Parts: sequence; structure tokens; C-alpha cells
Amino acid sequence: MNKYFIIGIGGTGMRCLEAFIHTCAMGMFDNSEINLLALDTDLENGNFARLQELVDAYLKTKGENKTQTPHADTFFSAKINFYKFSPDYSRTETSSFQRIAKTSYATETERDLANLLFTDNVQAFDLKHGYRAQTHLGSMLMYHAIIDEVNKNPGGNMSAFIDELYNANTAGSVKLFIMGSVFGGTGASSIPVMPAALDTAVRKRHQGKTLDKLFVGATLLTSYFSFISPTQNSRELQKIVADSKNFSMNSQAAMMFYEDDLSVRRTYQKFYMLGTPTNDFTTPQAEPDTITGGNRQRNDSHYIELFCAFAAYDFFKNPDADLQKIKDDKASGVQYYFRSIDDSQKLDFKDFLPENEASNIFLKKLTLFTAFSFLVGLDNTDFFASAQRGDLKNITGYEDITKVELDALLKYMGLFHFRFSNDELREGWLRQVWRSSGGGERFMYNPEMFGATTVRDLRKFEFNKLFSKSSEYQRHNFSVNFLTSPFDRFKETFVKETSDGAFANKSEKLIKRMYDTLVKLYSF
Repeated sequence: MNKYFIIGIGGTGMRCLEAFIHTCAMGMFDNSEINLLALDTDLENGNFARLQELVDAYLKTKGENKTQTPHADTFFSAKINFYKFSPDYSRTETSSFQRIAKTSYATETERDLANLLFTDNVQAFDLKHGYRAQTHLGSMLMYHAIIDEVNKNPGGNMSAFIDELYNANTAGSVKLFIMGSVFGGTGASSIPVMPAALDTAVRKRHQGKTLDKLFVGATLLTSYFSFISPTQNSRELQKIVADSKNFSMNSQAAMMFYEDDLSVRRTYQKFYMLGTPTNDFTTPQAEPDTITGGNRQRNDSHYIELFCAFAAYDFFKNPDADLQKIKDDKASGVQYYFRSIDDSQKLDFKDFLPENEASNIFLKKLTLFTAFSFLVGLDNTDFFASAQRGDLKNITGYEDITKVELDALLKYMGLFHFRFSNDELREGWLRQVWRSSGGGERFMYNPEMFGATTVRDLRKFEFNKLFSKSSEYQRHNFSVNFLTSPFDRFKETFVKETSDGAFANKSEKLIKRMYDTLVKLYSF
């Protein structure tokens, strides 16, 4: 079993983790245990809430109140251990740096140094919604927040993640990947200090031991979206507000720092630099002013976050010997990696994973999982719920799947692709990613699938034709005769597919058998 560690930091990190979990759900991490830490100063953030929903649905789909087990050649194959941590800036007496400094830095010299380094507005703004592009302040606060947490809360999530990391390091080499932006607040603040903070935390909890076998990689995610610029009234009220018009400049300054700072270069082995040519992608927003955080901050997903997920995939698949060679090179340190797409701006499976074998795996996994979404939750083709109720001829043995497991899968697939509210179609992650690519034929699948914007349209879409006739992957579509629907063809093939795997619970058994059926239908 592979054992990997991944940290998502800040609002952008939450959306990158969301994309990463979808790669786990589609089966990209077979026989793997993923230790996942969501780290943000604002756990009331709407993107974190969506991530939490996604993780809960993933875990319950694999079995209600059962020990999670990694599998292979099925959906939801990876075992996920979920941790979360947020520095507590919600209390009135510690909601700004001025109040923290007053209690933590008692000497006059320390207070004078703070006044020299930080303006009055930077010291006074409310930290509950994060560091708001004030990376010089955020790096210091996040580093000490992690150390303080392991000292004061030995039974908390952060301490448990640190212990899991230490135990893996004791057993052998261990890989950690960090996701976040370099243009914003929390992620940009935390990426430079994270390896040092984790190592110090391990020293404090484990008698001076170090993470001597740790390999670390990270995304350096530059600006790729924008939001409403803050009004003058908002600036006066909030003291400090991030402005997306500065994101490109922030990104350039951050790149200079990562290139020049030797201490950072020596603590990382690989940096994956990702971004878009412009940051003109905007998410729908009803409010007339900038949202600094909280539950109202629910930014749509973007294809660049899927690139981040596959950067983690690439890093985890690197041989230890290659990473050790980089680690031993003290003169040069970290290596940089880039990804580009062709002039057509169309996204292809091979853009996410360049090697033929790996890109073919992505083609298979995402295609099967997209087809699977039409068999869960869509009333005229909801195979999973029908099998659980025992409504399908010649298909029995799945009636003891619990309602919790059924509801969890419905929830997950709704977050992945589509769901309904009062007979209106609500777009999930996949549809948002398609829209961020520019729509039309710029994303790999048949645009008619995404063009279905009502429940009625979606019922009519023939999921056996996921690829358009002009696609090079059109060979994976499967045919039906004029008397048979794709749903009927699936049922016929499912009955002939007798294996459902040696899994502990019926939910995973049914999912495995549906997976194998789809493999045959789509000719993988």
C-alpha cells in the first residue's frame, strides 16, 4: 500500500484538494492511503464547507461505520484520512495582530520591531478571514500557530497529522505535497515556512527527532481568477482587503522570492509552476462588494486546480532515488516544472499527464466516472438506488446497502457532476471545470452533455456517447440498437458481470461491479 501526505492551504488550496479528491474517487490512486490536511485561517469559508461535504460523502460511500480500506480497479479506491486545522483568530481578544502581539511579545523592543515591520492597518485588520495578501505577516503567524497548536493541543488534528507523518518517516521515506497559491494570503504565507514548521513540530513532539526521510513538493500557483475590486468604503471598514488586480504583480514578486531564497530551495525537491495567461476567470457573485471570507466565499472550480491535483500525482509517482538526488544537491536545490497546452487552448487528457500510459489511465478513469454519474441520481437511469431497493430484474443482494451509504453516494455524485433542486439542474465540479476552460469543445467530452441545462435535457442525453463524433476518443463510445437504451444495455451487461470483489460492504461491492461493467461497455 502506498502512503501519501498532502496539505491544501487557503481558499485556493481547498479547491485544489477538491480536485484531488475527485481523482481519488475516479480511481487514480489505487491501493493508496492519503493523509490529507486542510489548513486555513477561515474554516467558515464556503470552499472549505464544500470540501468537508465532499470528504464526508467519500468516506460514507466506502461504508457507514466501517474501517476504510484501499482497493484497486474501482471507484473510491483510495483510503482517505482527513485532518483540518485553523489558527483560532475568532476570539475578540486575539482577532488582530495587535492583540496577539500584546499578549505574546511583552518587551518594548519586540513591540518596536513589530511597528517597524508592519503598518498600523496591517496590525489592526481582523484575521478571521485570513491574511489577505499580507504574506510577510502571515508567514510568521502561521509558523507559530502550528507550533503553538502541537504544544497546547496534543490530541488535536494537527498533532495527529504530525504524528502520522513522523511514523511514516520512521518506517521509510515519505512524500508530502503542498497545494496553495503564491498570489494571495494564507497559501502564499504558508508554503515557504511549512516544511520548517512541520519539522519543528516533530522535534517538539518526538524528543528532537527530525523528518530526515521526507521529500516535499508543492504547486506555485500563480494568478488565474479575479473578483470585484473593493470599494473605498470596504477598504476603510476592513483596513486590509485583497485586490485581484494586484495578483499578477504578487505572482511575479513571489517567483523572484522562490528563485532567490536558498533556505526554501533546500527544503523542497520539486516546484510545479502553474497558472493561466490572464486572470479573467470570474465566479458568479451576487454581492456588490468584495467578499473577504466566511460562508459566502464559494468560488467556482477551475481546470487549473485539476492540473494541481495531477502535479501531486506526478510527484507521488517519482522514484525515491530521483528525489534523493535532488535533495542531496545543496548547490541547486529544488527543481522547477511547468505545464503548457497547445495553441488551440483545448484541454486533452495528455495535457494533464504527458506520459502515454499515464494519460490513458486518466482517460479511462474520468470517462468511466463520468458515465457512472449518469447511473446515480438521475431518476430515469438511477441504477444504484434501484439495485439497493431490489427493483431490478435478476439483480439482487444489494438491499442491505444502508440509507446513509446511498445518500452519501448521491451527495458525492451531485457535487462531482450535477444535482437537482426544485427540478432545476445545479452544476457540480465537472461542469464548472468545463465552463472555466471556455466551454464548447475545449474540454475533452461531448459538449452536448454540458449543454443540457435542464432535467429534461439531461434525461435525453445518451451517456453512451460521451465523446463527439470528431473526437479521437470516439472509439470508446458504445452503440445501442433503436429498441434499446444505454441504460438497458448497461443492465444487460451488468447481469453478465458476476464479480463484485471481495469487499467488506455491499456499497463497495455494487460500485465495483458497476465499474467492471463500464470498463467492458466503453472498451477499456
